[in-house]
Amino acid sequence: MTDLEQRIREAYDAQHASEALRGRTLALLEEERKRRPDAPSVEVHRASLRRRPRARVVTAWAACLLLALALVGAYGVYRAPSAFVDIEVNPSLELTVNTFGIVIEAEALNDDGAVVLGAVDMLNRPYGDVIGALLSSDAFGSYAEKDAFIDVNVVSENNRLGESLVAQSDEALSSASCEHACRRADSATRDAAAAAGLGVGRYQAAQELMSLDSSYTLEECASMTMRQLRDRIDACHSGQEGDSYEGHGHGQGAGKGYGHGRHGN
Repeated sequence: MTDLEQRIREAYDAQHASEALRGRTLALLEEERKRRPDAPSVEVHRASLRRRPRARVVTAWAACLLLALALVGAYGVYRAPSAFVDIEVNPSLELTVNTFGIVIEAEALNDDGAVVLGAVDMLNRPYGDVIGALLSSDAFGSYAEKDAFIDVNVVSENNRLGESLVAQSDEALSSASCEHACRRADSATRDAAAAAGLGVGRYQAAQELMSLDSSYTLEECASMTMRQLRDRIDACHSGQEGDSYEGHGHGQGAGKGYGHGRHGN
């Protein structure tokens, strides 16, 4: 065996040293420390050797914990409501939208709204896709005919998101054959509408109609379609209510559902 081969073998054997050899090595290091006070203690080396595997485990667990916290935090942001969109024809719906513009909840505010909710997949989709899916569905599209009126109200403290949702609603509804209105509303109005069991648009229209003609009741207004409410409001403004709707308690059968089905928030 050449001298080079011998050195290679010795180097290899050192990588697989026995416990006894490691012990002798540590003893020699300790003796060296006694001769040189500034040399690191062998106990420090031993402690360091004992801690290294544990340190790696702790580091791995810490990394996992940070990842879990990041995921939980991201999910919390995803699930946090940033806007509410009330969509009303006669079906009344309220969609909850997160800061990313994704619909995370959908609530039916009356019986016709419940039918639409069961027919159209709305959750975890961008709001623009949802409003498009609603208009193209048979369940909602049958109400969006030429003589209908679709009222959309957006409630959000995030102005950028609120304006975006109004713009998306207006753009989607511009292709519909019926009349529509898209606007912002405040949280106080939404709270008052919820207390009355109505969506924002229907509640605002009911309040306007009752202020123009005190003979109307909230229950009557809740049973009307948005088209009927707008027509009666327009008639009151033009002074033609008596001619156009003799005995306004009759002939309201076009409204297919009551608005009092809203759940409390």
